[in-house]
Amino acid sequence: MKKLLITVILSFVLIINLYPQSGWLIQTTPAGPWFSTVYFLNENTGWIARYEYLLKTTNKGINWTILSNNFGIDVTDIQFMDELTGHAVGSSGSIKKTTNGGLNWFFANCPECYSSDDFLQVQFINGNTGYAYGDMQIFKSTNAGLDWSLLECNLIISRGQFLNVLTGWVVGLGAFAKTTNGGVNWEQNQFTTNWTTDVFFINFNTGWIVSRKGDIFKTTNDGNNWTLQYKDTTKIFNDVVFTSNDTGWAIGQKGYTGYGFVLKTTDSGMNWFNQQVPNLEYYEIFMLNSNEGWIAGGNLLHTTNGGGTIGIKQITSEIPSAFSLSQNYPNPFNPTTKIRFQIPSTGMSFPLAKQIHEVSPVGNPYNNGVVSSPSALIGEPVKIIVFDISGKEVAVLVNEQLQPGTYETDWNASAFSSGVYFYKIVAGNYSETRKMILMK
Repeated sequence: MKKLLITVILSFVLIINLYPQSGWLIQTTPAGPWFSTVYFLNENTGWIARYEYLLKTTNKGINWTILSNNFGIDVTDIQFMDELTGHAVGSSGSIKKTTNGGLNWFFANCPECYSSDDFLQVQFINGNTGYAYGDMQIFKSTNAGLDWSLLECNLIISRGQFLNVLTGWVVGLGAFAKTTNGGVNWEQNQFTTNWTTDVFFINFNTGWIVSRKGDIFKTTNDGNNWTLQYKDTTKIFNDVVFTSNDTGWAIGQKGYTGYGFVLKTTDSGMNWFNQQVPNLEYYEIFMLNSNEGWIAGGNLLHTTNGGGTIGIKQITSEIPSAFSLSQNYPNPFNPTTKIRFQIPSTGMSFPLAKQIHEVSPVGNPYNNGVVSSPSALIGEPVKIIVFDISGKEVAVLVNEQLQPGTYETDWNASAFSSGVYFYKIVAGNYSETRKMILMK
């Protein structure tokens, strides 16, 4: 019997290891985690920075080389024009340039930059014209980043974007502004009082803005009018990027909890879904295309399939008589498993005190081994949360308002280590928790 059990387990391990890794995967570096910026010139060559560290890879981030651990500033953003020429901005009003791939850097000439200023972003449109944003100001260079001058904008600026040397946009404290003459003049549109943190235009008409109050706005007429597409006041958005008119990502953190999130849309922002990432803050996302990209933050993440599957799938619209949370399958699993659950209509009943399934020997840290009850109102968000064995929340798989029906969602645990995990559904006053095993 023991020999048979070992054979079954080994066979299972062999089968599940045939599945490819997908989604957002953690990349390790010799400088540790917590990176503020990431930039890739192509699918192989890229740079990352954190505090005074600067690192480079030539093989997609599989291996990283430390170029500097004493950069002279806390780097917040980097951009490279080619294999040799790059620019970096950061603390103390500093702008730096390299001409040998990042091995050596020198400070640019910026008489109007002050040590009390902190830049958040740098962007070069071509080899000569670039812009540096942040800490209430915007600076411009027209000689390849050697000299910089202040542009008058009369806004408290955080970040911006130019599509060419003339047309650009900036966002900041309750404001949005556009220029069509390279920053000489700006046209303001104060459509929100919230602090907007990033802007991204996919073309001259269509763009998105995110905010510190969990807003995602969209325009289709060059910023003259904005429509609120998404709002979650528990979220702080740090970055937004689109690779086509339909496909985009927005990343950030959940308040000041230290937890982060990655949202993705495939319908131009009409719907946004959580992607599965470790629960750490995320600051910047860089996408080479709709499939391959990197995220800098509490972890350095990499994807080759757009971050994996998103959203949830409705299995049937037949109205269940009660809430239920099914056992994940397969279980054990590696690296992906499916979770099915049912949502009844308002007023439906469900068990009042059912014991948790497969309670671990150390007990369940999430609801003391019972299913909470008795009523959940449809219209409130349905959440499915994953916890590790210590009780720490590591992923949010579902956080949507759902109509009655049977649904299925996936958890891709490629970025997580083997072990016991718990997943919990919460809808109004209803909750239920089950155990699952990740075996790599």
